Amino acid sequence: MNKNKKFFGYTGRWAFVDLNHLKVELQEAEPGIYRLYLGGRGVQAYLNFQHFKKVGWLKSPLSPSNRIIIGQSSLNDTTVPTAGRGSCSFISPFTYSPRKQPWLGNRPPVFGLHTHSSCGGLFPNMLKRAGFDQLIIDGRAEKPVRILVNEGKVEILEAEPELFEEKNGKKVLRRVSEIIDFLNHKHPGSSTVCAGPAGWNQVSFACLTADYHRNFGRGGAGAVFGSKNLVAVTAYGRWLPDYYDREKFIETARQIDESVKNHVHDPNWTASFRPETGTTWWLDRAFNGGYLGKLGGYLPWHNFSEGYFDPELYKKVSTRAFLEIAGQHRVCNRCRHILCSRTASVSSGPYAGQGVRPEFETIALWINCCLTDREAIFFLNHLCNEYGVDTMTFGSVMAGVMELNEKGWLKFPDAPAFGDGQGMIKALEQIVYGSSDLGRLLSQPTDLVVEELLKSLNQVKPEEIVRCLTTAYAGLGYAGIEPKVFPGMFTAYGTSNRGRGDHTYAWTIQAEEAGLQGAEDLAAYVVGSQVGKALTDSLGLCDFFTEDFTSPTFLEMYQALTGFEYTAESLKECGRRIYTLERHINNRQGRKRDYDAFIPPKFLEPLTAGPYAGRAVDPVLYSTILDAYYRYWGWSPDGEASI
Repeated sequence: MNKNKKFFGYTGRWAFVDLNHLKVELQEAEPGIYRLYLGGRGVQAYLNFQHFKKVGWLKSPLSPSNRIIIGQSSLNDTTVPTAGRGSCSFISPFTYSPRKQPWLGNRPPVFGLHTHSSCGGLFPNMLKRAGFDQLIIDGRAEKPVRILVNEGKVEILEAEPELFEEKNGKKVLRRVSEIIDFLNHKHPGSSTVCAGPAGWNQVSFACLTADYHRNFGRGGAGAVFGSKNLVAVTAYGRWLPDYYDREKFIETARQIDESVKNHVHDPNWTASFRPETGTTWWLDRAFNGGYLGKLGGYLPWHNFSEGYFDPELYKKVSTRAFLEIAGQHRVCNRCRHILCSRTASVSSGPYAGQGVRPEFETIALWINCCLTDREAIFFLNHLCNEYGVDTMTFGSVMAGVMELNEKGWLKFPDAPAFGDGQGMIKALEQIVYGSSDLGRLLSQPTDLVVEELLKSLNQVKPEEIVRCLTTAYAGLGYAGIEPKVFPGMFTAYGTSNRGRGDHTYAWTIQAEEAGLQGAEDLAAYVVGSQVGKALTDSLGLCDFFTEDFTSPTFLEMYQALTGFEYTAESLKECGRRIYTLERHINNRQGRKRDYDAFIPPKFLEPLTAGPYAGRAVDPVLYSTILDAYYRYWGWSPDGEASI
């Protein structure tokens, strides 16, 4: 044990990749930055802020000035359960509303929000084994390139012709599995994250895919790779972390491991469902109150028109239905006990094949398209992984398109209808490859879609189009919990730094079902959750990690790993610092209270079916919650965060 070292737990190295000039600069990290921002998401927010202060705030997220960072944190690749999550941060090309619109009144343009995306699998830990905490990528290459991170070295290589194929008369990346297979063969033992054909064609909600089916999903990271002429990052190495106090770390990490194990075996904890059902247990809870739920009635249906529908239809896509096609566990590196992901297969029919079981949010948002064909959902999920498409945003886009089509406002003969699995598959392929006018239209951010539609719909009011598109005004896309039911969750949706509609930065459902209510208490709960999530991502842990970061055991373990000593309050302050810095970046990108306060018109229409019939978003209550929310953060009444 050499306590005079600068870095324990971390590699202590950053790699700055300049694609404009095909140069790489390796730098020793700054210990003070790690102390303030921990790692992963937090350090990336700091590095992006410094970059945009220098080059200016972005007007176009697909310009070479958009920096994208991939990295991890001190806990990654240690024995702590779930310590396998990596981070990717950038300005999103989907949360983009670059012009004032008549239907928005005086709301200001939003030029893309600072977005963090998390990914499991092996790649984040392999990047650490290769010797780097953060890979910071700037500029745009003249020709297609890929990056190799290997045993402490970073190289920019020309992308091989074998990674491409010709589609519709132009060169495009092959499917994700083909890219990964090729690079795994070329670099045995490595792990790769790559753009797919959707990212190469700069579809605004394209993701980056690692290890075949692990994704930096939301916000459009794949499109940012495509805009940079960057195909993939491949990592390999054998670096192992040093410990500030190895014996103490082993002792405390074992205690945490045992506690996680006990929680997973306790039927009163929702973690107990995950080894069998993964995230699909939320289907039954949201529909009929199963799995420690209450009433149910908040699984979205028909583009968020309802939270309840025919129970006989639901049985086809229930938690049990997806258990029937599930196979062996296929979990992230460093996952133990929770084991939420499994393989899946369909043995016959048009959707036969092998893959992974879709996640709750994917299934829920495709149920929102009135799709109750389990096999079609499985197959679509497989295609999205192959093409590099965010399943959640695709579901939101499809539901809006289906409602526009239902009203007769789309002049495309092949536009999908509600419940049309084959139509969704065709639309997905058209979006990915830009092979039709419909596909090219839907590959864009929503407000640009609205602009184009209005040019051809002279008799339709803008408000009627916007009513069908819940991602309007630079929304990220609402998640699989009906927004009309829980005012706290709607506040979490409205204030997430990733964009309006995101569910990961705060999750209030259990608390609201247990009785949490009132503007002050709801606001405080959302703020506390957002602080906790900033810590989760910056520590490199999974959202399903069951333990309290502020417990004496966790803090002792973290000091034994890194040498950094925190109290419960000083660690929480790191989370507040990270979230506030991201908010400040977004303020500079155009985000104000007007953005947070925008309520998609669909959510003002009451539900008519199920236990929550009559429920809708209450604008007065939401405004009151926002007032309290900004006070708890110490921001201005207009949502401006000072740093």
